[in-house]
Amino acid sequence: MPISKIFTTLRGVFCAALLSALVSSALADRLDEVTSRGQLWVGVSDTTPPFSFKAADGTLTGYDLDLVRAVAKRLGLGLAMTALSSAERIPLLQQGKLDFVATSMTRTPERLRDIDFSHIYFVTPHAVIVKKSSGITSVQQLSGRKASSASTSTAGGNLKEVVPDVNLVYVRDYGLAFAALKEGSVDAFTTDETVLAAIVRDDGHSGDYLFLPDFTKSRNVGFALKKDEVRLKTAINQALLEIEASGEAARIWDMWFGPTSAQPAKRTFKITAEY
Repeated sequence: MPISKIFTTLRGVFCAALLSALVSSALADRLDEVTSRGQLWVGVSDTTPPFSFKAADGTLTGYDLDLVRAVAKRLGLGLAMTALSSAERIPLLQQGKLDFVATSMTRTPERLRDIDFSHIYFVTPHAVIVKKSSGITSVQQLSGRKASSASTSTAGGNLKEVVPDVNLVYVRDYGLAFAALKEGSVDAFTTDETVLAAIVRDDGHSGDYLFLPDFTKSRNVGFALKKDEVRLKTAINQALLEIEASGEAARIWDMWFGPTSAQPAKRTFKITAEY
């Protein structure tokens, strides 16, 4: 065979192999990396009871984390959890330093422009608390007043929709937002209803605060993932559906929100592929 023909044949083989490698690379996503390392890297909060927080013995615990552990078990993977601030969540996902984030994160159209979400695993309203001594009994009385909110929470925006001229004071986290209400530098504090209930309970003076009855707006919570990680998202979603179907999701709910829990609530949703 002429040398030129041999080179042509070899070039064709090389190009085919290169094309195959490029296609395989394009089809591969983070699930391959996760499977190879045998461990999920998950970002969590250590300041958001009862979802994800640090217990008295220093261990990370909460409703979100029990679901994370159940997902890891279903996928046959180990688990490494890293505590992070709300502001770090999206950047660390986009940089590929985490597989997903489990911090009671609300799925919103704005966030969906930057990241993706799993099926919804928690549905709850936002709420507003005030001091009973303030005399405030309606959310409309917050017109022209100050209300604190965590800087990455969607609750502040929801309150602004209802009371356009409320003065929102954004702080780093829930603890600081509640402290602002306690010390009187703001008139109200808004965030997730279950988080508010846990904070007020842990403060030990629940009788000093009032949940305003005319403000509730539902929020949907899911695990946050980097965009376009289709196979990893599918695997996590399938695990969540299996956890629901087996009854494990309801048992985890009962542990944190059931009749014998610190803050009983009725489970009004199921994890489904519709969310």
